[in-house]
Amino acid sequence: MDSAASLLEAYRRDRRRLLGFLLSSAGGRAVDLSRVDLDAVSADYALDCVASGAQFDASEATRRYFDDRRYPIMTSSPSGNSYFLLSRPEGSGSPPKKVAPDIGPEPPAEENSSRARKHSDSFEVAVNIQGASYVLKDLNLANTSPQHAKEMDLLSLGLPRLNAELSDDDLRETAYEVLLASLFVSGKLYFAEEKREKKPKFLKGLRSKTEGSNSAPQMENYYTHHLDLIRVQMEDWVVSVPDGRIEVLTIIERYNTRLSAAPKKFGLKGETYHWTQSYHFNSRLYEKLLSSVFDMLEDGQLVEEADEILETMKLTWPILGITQKLHDALYAWALFQKFAQTGEILLLKQTDLQIQKLKLHNNVREAELYIDSFVCSVEGFGSNGTLNLVDSALLKINMWCHRQLKNYHLYFSQANCSIFESMLNLVLLTAANLTDDDEEAMLIGTSLGSTPESTLIHILVVRSIQAAYKNALISADGQSKAEFKHPLILLASELKLLVEKECSAFSPVLHKYYPEAGRVALTVFHLLYGQQLELFLEGSDHSESLKEILGASNSFELCIAQKLYSMYGEAAGSSLSNFLKPYMIDRFSSPIILQWLHAQHENVLEWTKRTIEIEDWEPLSVHRKLATSMVEVFRIVEETIDQFFNSSLPLDIVHLRSLLIGITSSLQVYLLHMENQQVSRATLLPVAPVLTRYAESVNPFAKRKLIEPAVREEKVANKLNNLTVPKLCVKLNTLQYIRDQLDTIEEGIKQSWVDVQSAVGLLDYLSCMTSEGATSKSSPSDESIDELFTIFDDVRRTAVNITDTILNFIGTRAVFWDMRDLLLFSLYRTSVESARMEIFIPTIEQVLDQVCDLIVDVLRDRVVLRVFQACMEGFIWVLLDGGPSRAFLETDVNLMKDDLAMLKDLFIAEGQGLPSDVIEKEAKLAQQILDLYVLKADTIIDLLMKASEHMSHHLEPATARRRNVHDVHTLLRVLCHKKDNGASTFLKIQYHLPRSSDYDDVPVKDAPSKVPIFSDMLNRGASFNWSETGQQSFRIMKKKLQEASWQ
Repeated sequence: MDSAASLLEAYRRDRRRLLGFLLSSAGGRAVDLSRVDLDAVSADYALDCVASGAQFDASEATRRYFDDRRYPIMTSSPSGNSYFLLSRPEGSGSPPKKVAPDIGPEPPAEENSSRARKHSDSFEVAVNIQGASYVLKDLNLANTSPQHAKEMDLLSLGLPRLNAELSDDDLRETAYEVLLASLFVSGKLYFAEEKREKKPKFLKGLRSKTEGSNSAPQMENYYTHHLDLIRVQMEDWVVSVPDGRIEVLTIIERYNTRLSAAPKKFGLKGETYHWTQSYHFNSRLYEKLLSSVFDMLEDGQLVEEADEILETMKLTWPILGITQKLHDALYAWALFQKFAQTGEILLLKQTDLQIQKLKLHNNVREAELYIDSFVCSVEGFGSNGTLNLVDSALLKINMWCHRQLKNYHLYFSQANCSIFESMLNLVLLTAANLTDDDEEAMLIGTSLGSTPESTLIHILVVRSIQAAYKNALISADGQSKAEFKHPLILLASELKLLVEKECSAFSPVLHKYYPEAGRVALTVFHLLYGQQLELFLEGSDHSESLKEILGASNSFELCIAQKLYSMYGEAAGSSLSNFLKPYMIDRFSSPIILQWLHAQHENVLEWTKRTIEIEDWEPLSVHRKLATSMVEVFRIVEETIDQFFNSSLPLDIVHLRSLLIGITSSLQVYLLHMENQQVSRATLLPVAPVLTRYAESVNPFAKRKLIEPAVREEKVANKLNNLTVPKLCVKLNTLQYIRDQLDTIEEGIKQSWVDVQSAVGLLDYLSCMTSEGATSKSSPSDESIDELFTIFDDVRRTAVNITDTILNFIGTRAVFWDMRDLLLFSLYRTSVESARMEIFIPTIEQVLDQVCDLIVDVLRDRVVLRVFQACMEGFIWVLLDGGPSRAFLETDVNLMKDDLAMLKDLFIAEGQGLPSDVIEKEAKLAQQILDLYVLKADTIIDLLMKASEHMSHHLEPATARRRNVHDVHTLLRVLCHKKDNGASTFLKIQYHLPRSSDYDDVPVKDAPSKVPIFSDMLNRGASFNWSETGQQSFRIMKKKLQEASWQ
């Protein structure tokens, strides 16, 4: 007691002297300290005055001194991060590194959140499934971020607590002193005799590292560099023996000598009393020495000289009582603790190597007993007890890894999968004689005869999947309130992501140790969601989102089946198959799909009718020259198809047939409307004028007969107003678009159906696993599917027929309606020379430019050909049915042939238009009729008489498209329009045709529907002196002409 009191008095005396020295120059002038109690002066305040040059205030210094006593006493370590609490004077470790959060107002009463919690609770209560209780125990861990969990789980070895008030800095300094002493005792290090300059103690902290190194013992051998490196790695603690402390060291030396004389407990070489009585202190010192192998500048890295440093540390073993096995255990523990702080995988692999070395030790009985004396308190796997230091280190490493691996979806990802594999190796390496007390409560138990290794991995997989499922359940419940979706839909999406992560990141690693790991994980996922879905489907009232829930559930089950098949193929047999209960989604979804299809078909049909009724047949755009309505109809149809196949529901051939019927019905309604808008082509053709014989007027002032036009029906006239050439081109483009889109839709549906069949196959595969190879439902063959699509052929045929109708109509519309006044009623009127074809070519060119600008390329030639055919028909109409105002001389034929050639060249367009052989074929009849006009009248009459003999067999109502150059109708009309007296006399005597000069042939749009000349002509009996056969044939011709409908 006297020695302690004298030592305390020496400390106080030194403190007063030091403060007096400091304050003697504070503020730049001397301070009177005669009346100041230096024992009650704050040293921190005195140092602040010296540093800032402020004036010393004795009252403020005293106040600061007593204020500081109210707070924890800080140690004078270089880092300054250790302190003592007044209530408990033990070392309390490092202070908090983060700023405390602001103290804000209390959250409002949970009035608004009560409903959300109620919904969440109801969703979580529904998950009371086997094994869910285990997940609830680790809920705090599941909700903790990985980094925070690592900081929280930094474990200790469980060594007994130190009685002395030593901080981490004190332990590091002591460890370094032990190392120095070991080097000195072993003769590896000696101290040079060099007098050091005394400097004030408080200036030590201002010294540089170089000065600190120079003040240390002088080392002149191999260990100098390593010792310097260790000192720097241990934050450059400076070893010095304070002056005036010799008596204290002497007392310690005598006490230590007496303890060293105590008998050895285990009979080990070099054993001392401190080995066993201070093992907890020695182990901590050795841990601090081991920390010097880590690089201070590169966190998580070992220094290059780590092996040499470890070799140097062996010199401390005799002092600290460390054996090779203890070294391996403590080094493995140091490596693992550093890994837990930094996450550096190399440290984890080094830990694995150290533990493997540790497992190879086979110590003698005395050494084992010695290690067993290193008692550590442990808590793990549901029990409390004690273990030796080596087993404690292994257990704590296993527990830390085991906790993360039991929730590996939270702590690991594809990016750090290598850490997952290394940690799994470490758990398997340290898992001897360790069991999970919750194994019996697992959702899916292990099979009989499983190895301990496979059992452990099985437990880790099941626990991790349950924890991940619980997190997904909570997340889905929270998101459902924000996204207004049913939690089961969001849960299925979350679980699909987890399944993908499981199969890509974890299962390949786990499969190396436990081939059934992937199957276990997928089975647990399937089972957990299936139980939740079953609870929902058992409810009496299904929500309006039932279709989406079933789709999400089926998609998730397909994901499970696909992953199982990709992992295990046809090898489906396993004891785990008993837990795979198919969801049987089709039982609930089939009627829902049919109901949806029916409603969708009605909507599409109604939309089709509405859009076709307001269609004006204007081009959609410059580049898309089709009807807007058809684009809208196909848009809705395609949306229906996409929704049908994207519903993720199980589909069968009944659903496909219903879909195709709905599409066909809508398109047929559209086509029927287009067909009803058309009028007959015959309504455009002008009525054939009165047949006359050529005769010049004798009395120019005689009154002529006028041809009165026929009035068309108003309904037909209104339809013709909406059947212009541009609108007809848009219709043709639309019909072609229908055919093209129908082919595209058919191909897309067939391809999507292949995917449907693949999904059906996966579900059958899943069913086979559960029913031990039972046969599945046979899928429809390709032939039966192709038969379903024949329903589209009806649409195609209708589109083709309407296309042909419009093609037959468009040329006639352009020539016989739009150009009738300019071409039909003007060409060659009065004389050939005054109304040549060249006058009307620009009008025809304008029509062709309009057609080519609007029509799609695939239909362009067909439309242009129909216009040319109509031109030829109009040209022939002028030649044969041109009326009383047209009469041709033989000399006019050459001019008309030139006009015909001009018209043909227009459509050939120098090789850019129609093929020349097609043009020649279509112009052949016109060319032949022109050749008839070159013949003499007598020759034509002879041809007419011969043709009349065969009239009973070949006479049909004559039209331009059915005319023949040698038929009776053509020959008779050539005679009517031939400016020849012989022909006129023949027609007058035989047919009693009136003179052309008796009629005023003004251009009219319509003529009387009947040809009066034939009724008069056939009632007369005059004839030429023909033979009996000729007369009989002529009478037959009269009868046929009377019955025929002339056009």
